[in-house]
Amino acid sequence: MIGSLGAAGIAISLVVMLFVFALLGVLVSSSDTSSMEGIPVPENQTFDIPAPLLPIYIRAENEQASWARLAAIHKITTDFGAEQAKRIDTIGGLGFPRLLWEAYKTDGDGDGKIDPDNPFDAIFSLADYLRLSTLDPDAALEAWFLNPNDAALVRAKEAEYAAMLVMPRNWLWPVIGYKAISSPYGIRTDPVSGEPGAFHDGIDIPAPRGTPVVATQNGIVIQVVKSNSGYGNLVRLQHDGGVQSLYAHLSVIGVRRSQQVLRGEVIGWVGSTGKSTGPHLHFGMSQNGQSEDPQNYWND
Repeated sequence: MIGSLGAAGIAISLVVMLFVFALLGVLVSSSDTSSMEGIPVPENQTFDIPAPLLPIYIRAENEQASWARLAAIHKITTDFGAEQAKRIDTIGGLGFPRLLWEAYKTDGDGDGKIDPDNPFDAIFSLADYLRLSTLDPDAALEAWFLNPNDAALVRAKEAEYAAMLVMPRNWLWPVIGYKAISSPYGIRTDPVSGEPGAFHDGIDIPAPRGTPVVATQNGIVIQVVKSNSGYGNLVRLQHDGGVQSLYAHLSVIGVRRSQQVLRGEVIGWVGSTGKSTGPHLHFGMSQNGQSEDPQNYWND
């Protein structure tokens, strides 16, 4: 459906989606009534990549085009479609130079059409340009902009994005920009009851209420629970290899049961529902029904 929309339609759709994401992120469910105290919440730089675009950058990534570089080019070229490209010889919302578009255009979503206003087609085409160009990476970047200053801005923004999103071994950290863990996996003193020797079946990642929570890997939603006790509002995903991931204490749930989700897709927003002492994501992992320390998926 995206590919069939024109430039104006894409822009309007993106604005509407961003408004909905922002609104849902601010809203807190009626069961999200736990104390804000108890878990320190860090302040981090804003992650400004539009939520609908992040999974596309991640899917289009290749050995010459990191997801962060693709996003940074889009940001500097047109501010994710909100502005006109500085070059006059461009096409589509990504600001693709026409000659490069004709040489590298790709059907990113496999719908049988190639449309520069389709985000999938435009982003996958950019990735192919960076992968297939005979120029070295820096020269390819400067050929896109014809301005070394803009190329330098891309490199700086790329480093900023890469630092905020952790994705070794293709597993994405579920809270972008917030890496601190307030409570690790294993035996601990229960923060609510004070009971010693309690088993914590996951890790706690503190973040401001309303921070987007993203799918750590492609999967299918197998459980959605709305509750004011225990884990509160939660989502559970099934991944390949018998792996499941759990996202709990959400303020708002953004997916439905049986829905297919992509790595990087927003599935909910940080909250403090259920048994919780403050806004954070309780994140759990299991394989073939056996609980695992989630940090094993990111530690070397």
